[in-house]
Amino acid sequence: MNTPDEWAKRARSYGPAASLYEVARPSYPEPAIREIVSRLPGPTLVEPGAGTGKATRLFAARGVQVTCVEPDLGMATVLLRANADAGVRGVGVHVESFEDWRPPYRSSGLVCAQAWHWFDQERCWAKAAETVAPGGLLALLWNVERWDVEQWGETPARSVIERVFARHGQEARDDGGLGPAVWPTEPTARRHGFQELELLTYDWEQDWEAADFAAYRATTSQLLVLPDGVRDDLVKDLESALLRELGGSFTLPWRTYLFLARRSAADSTAAAAGPQRCDPERG
Repeated sequence: MNTPDEWAKRARSYGPAASLYEVARPSYPEPAIREIVSRLPGPTLVEPGAGTGKATRLFAARGVQVTCVEPDLGMATVLLRANADAGVRGVGVHVESFEDWRPPYRSSGLVCAQAWHWFDQERCWAKAAETVAPGGLLALLWNVERWDVEQWGETPARSVIERVFARHGQEARDDGGLGPAVWPTEPTARRHGFQELELLTYDWEQDWEAADFAAYRATTSQLLVLPDGVRDDLVKDLESALLRELGGSFTLPWRTYLFLARRSAADSTAAAAGPQRCDPERG
């Protein structure tokens, strides 16, 4: 369990690794992006914690006007450069804390990919209510490595990764930040003016080369806050072990969690059903 100071340090750790983050982190499944866009009542999105814009560009490519609120200058700089390289238009970027940002207008929706856990949970929900217009959409998105599936447990890759991390005094599992403290619930959503909370899941797989997986893990806050020498030794050990024991290639299963909620017409809303799993392939 991280203390508040440790958690804040992890949240601020990404800037120096922003370029590596952009190339090493996985994207998001197309069905999830289509589902979000299909639910938007209008063409505007606010994206707090946009990072390097990996999700941003998926929405912009579908004609959505995205306003990014990214507190880290290093991440925002890479976001702007990547957008320019991709010829992306219709994206504005504010380099400031989402909790302190003052939205100039109510947006059709808010999407947050892989970052909601970094915010002050009470303040970010309140800011979301201030940001999203009545009837607008809230979409919270996480990619999580699947360590719970039987197929993953039976592969050599899991034991290799666990042994390497244990050698360096670290936990191998990575929940992507979606822990119990930030799991969106119906009472939390309703208290802040959102209703109809749903949970959709998308299961997929990604093929990795040893160097690419080691680079991806090097962009996690768990490793970014380690002393340089400790982090470098772990990453080199991980790549070497995957090359030596797996021949350098393996498949990793993922699950993407997508939480959706609708902004209420009034702050006081009737109780609604709790999160429900839906068919991830629809939409």
